[in-house]
Amino acid sequence: MFRLLWCCITLTVAVSCLRGESPEPKLVLKGLDPVALIEGKEIPGQATLETTRGLFRYRFATAQNQAAFAAKPEAFAVQFGGACGKMGPFSGTGHADRFHVHDRKIYLFASEGCRNGFKIAPTLYLEQPNDKPTGTLGQLRAGKLLVDKVLTGFGGADQVDALVSLAVSTKLTYQQAKGNEYIGYQHVTWMFPDRYRFEEVYSKGYGHIVAGPVGQQFAGTEIWPLDTGLHKIAWRKALRDPLGLLRNRHQPGFVALALGAEQLNGQAVETLTVALHGATTTWYVDAASGRIVQISYVAQRGTVGENVIQFSDFQAVEGIVLPRSRKEFFNGKEIKTPLLNIRKIEVNKAPVELFKVAR
Repeated sequence: MFRLLWCCITLTVAVSCLRGESPEPKLVLKGLDPVALIEGKEIPGQATLETTRGLFRYRFATAQNQAAFAAKPEAFAVQFGGACGKMGPFSGTGHADRFHVHDRKIYLFASEGCRNGFKIAPTLYLEQPNDKPTGTLGQLRAGKLLVDKVLTGFGGADQVDALVSLAVSTKLTYQQAKGNEYIGYQHVTWMFPDRYRFEEVYSKGYGHIVAGPVGQQFAGTEIWPLDTGLHKIAWRKALRDPLGLLRNRHQPGFVALALGAEQLNGQAVETLTVALHGATTTWYVDAASGRIVQISYVAQRGTVGENVIQFSDFQAVEGIVLPRSRKEFFNGKEIKTPLLNIRKIEVNKAPVELFKVAR
């Protein structure tokens, strides 16, 4: 039954990405000029000076401001592609007229409560790219050796580097009042090295695609380009995946620092900090097998804090050794909802159509 459901979902979303229509862009910021707005001035824009970007239409008070926006839109457009500033990227679109300017950036919000909470402590809700870690020459040399050990834990460098695609399908179960359950599915698919698709399916599918330097979002049959800022965030999130990062380890800027041995829940591990493109993660590597049994990194889950994922039940799938079970913790507290149940892992079977981006 599940295999049939997965096939149907895959077909539906692939078709929607190719044939879907973009949502009708909305006038944003009550028609105020965004270039003036970040300077603290609420100046109405003119209907004759209008620019469309992503989901929104922007108006400008002067042609000069419109030209400034066109030259550097990421500096003046609403952040996160319009997602709620408090709830974070990919959280759903905020109200087009409910905005706040912080540190010369404009954010939208889903509710007045979200906006008020953000105003009190903005830094609690804004995850930043991680600084590139630095270490000694000895740590770098040991880090390279430990990366080789991790590759062995996945089945070997040759197996990892020959990997074309990986698709992991997970059942999400939310416990509700009176014992009821709400069930959805999450599908994470890689076409290595740089195409990544994240999708969740409840009553309809929604998610995003990174395809090299471009990308798009989708919800049901609607599609629209992935905002420049969101593209960077989506790629950073993708690179939290150890296997995805390993397949990109030859890119300029990749860093791996060995931090030494320690005990983790009674298990001997070696710690390794890895980083690329603003995503820095600490891996805890089983000293005997080279398998990654835990990772930790800074993430936003309501607020910004430490996210920890523990992996177990390792099994070989087409020569690649992968975990079938995981537990997740945020700021030391286990996340128990939704309940995650990995239902299917497929190696080298993802159709390329899943990653086609409308131009």
